[in-house]
Amino acid sequence: MVNDPALLQTLYSSLTDRQGFHGFLEQLTEAANGCAAQLVVIRKQPLRIDHLWHHGLSDEFLGWYLDNNMIAQDVVSNHAIHQPPGFFQSALALLPESNVDEDYDKWENDQDMLDSAWFVVHSTQSHCHVLTIQRTVSQGPYLAEELKALDRLVPFIRQAVQMYRQLSEQRLAASSLSAVIDVLPDATFILDDQALILHSNRAARSLVKKETCLKISDQRLSFGEKDVQDSFLRSSIQVVRSSHLADADYRTDLLILQRETRRPLLLAIRPIESSELLAGGALVTVYDPEQRALPSADLIAGYFNLSPMEAQLCADLVAGLSLKEVAALRHRSESTLRTYLKQVFAKTGYHRQGELVSGILSALLH
Repeated sequence: MVNDPALLQTLYSSLTDRQGFHGFLEQLTEAANGCAAQLVVIRKQPLRIDHLWHHGLSDEFLGWYLDNNMIAQDVVSNHAIHQPPGFFQSALALLPESNVDEDYDKWENDQDMLDSAWFVVHSTQSHCHVLTIQRTVSQGPYLAEELKALDRLVPFIRQAVQMYRQLSEQRLAASSLSAVIDVLPDATFILDDQALILHSNRAARSLVKKETCLKISDQRLSFGEKDVQDSFLRSSIQVVRSSHLADADYRTDLLILQRETRRPLLLAIRPIESSELLAGGALVTVYDPEQRALPSADLIAGYFNLSPMEAQLCADLVAGLSLKEVAALRHRSESTLRTYLKQVFAKTGYHRQGELVSGILSALLH
């Protein structure tokens, strides 16, 4: 059974199948010579079903089961919630110690159920995942060798369920972040821990349509200039890596996207810290100085307690100018500007030019 490629392929296909584990349970039921199967997410207190994938149970039966809160009498469920993750067992061993009423007997008699092979897939303090495969009287009870054969599937099922949970949590986190960035005025993208785009807001989608300096290709940000593409690759790797490390030095970065005859776009990359809901990633914001006024030198000076010359340098860098361009504009040598920049780093706590500009935009652009 465990060597059946189609069964295992269907199991792992459940991770992306909109129907979840329903298709796998159908194939598992047939492979195990059963009549029905369920993968249930049980809340322990109060005892209830939070989610259910199933095969072989009619809508009428499921309605009756849920409406009458039959899980309160379900022998397997009441036993499973107190057990750690394990291997397949027969439900027949539980029946002598069970205390069920006429409704439960009616369920088993009407459904012609005789036995169930079940195991605890995953268990936490609040929830329990249980997989059960039923058999009718005509199919007979599960034999020890059959349970042992089913046990070979346990590691694969457990891994698939764990992966499904992680993906679901990431999708939930992305959905929550999406709701936040959808109201932001600047073009914003959420990248996962592989720098793939999970979500982009309306401003981002509009920007990609009208600008030629960046686009989306295969769920990744792509840039017209090779040096910008290479810089983004390096920066995104470092920023995403820092999202897993709370004490990482490399926290943010900024890229300049040049536009012919127009002021450049500013692309800031910031980490989304790894959590139970999202395995790290990056928040990418593209600022268009033609759409929003950038922080002035006076505003920067007041916020960061900088001298007029230091603040003016920061304002010029925020505008997308290089040190060489600032030197020509302000009639200063590059060495003098580098001295100012070192002083700014010492006062602000930033260590790199891109980090400085990104930090200024984050702090002062609302």
